[in-house]
Amino acid sequence: MTQVNITDLDQPRLEDLVEFPALIPVKAVSRKQVAQDEFHAALVDLTAQHVPGFVAELVTIRPSSQGNYFAATLSVTFLNVEQVHALDAALKAHPLVRMVL
Repeated sequence: MTQVNITDLDQPRLEDLVEFPALIPVKAVSRKQVAQDEFHAALVDLTAQHVPGFVAELVTIRPSSQGNYFAATLSVTFLNVEQVHALDAALKAHPLVRMVL
């Protein structure tokens, strides 16, 4: 029997799966001890830098069940795959963001 490493398989590329412009929800989780307003402002600022026209009303935030983290959903209309990758990298690099989905 031949063994195949999953990392050797061809993975579909985002641009092959999605037709742009596309509304794609982006989820972000804050680090502990971050104020909700500060987290919201950071998400809006970062997103607006990469997706012109993005507004604060397109972000919803809710606290975790024990109130230690915030989970945010950003409803972003991306014009191309480069915007998706740029925002993903910027969010992952931001000190207030723990995780991006």
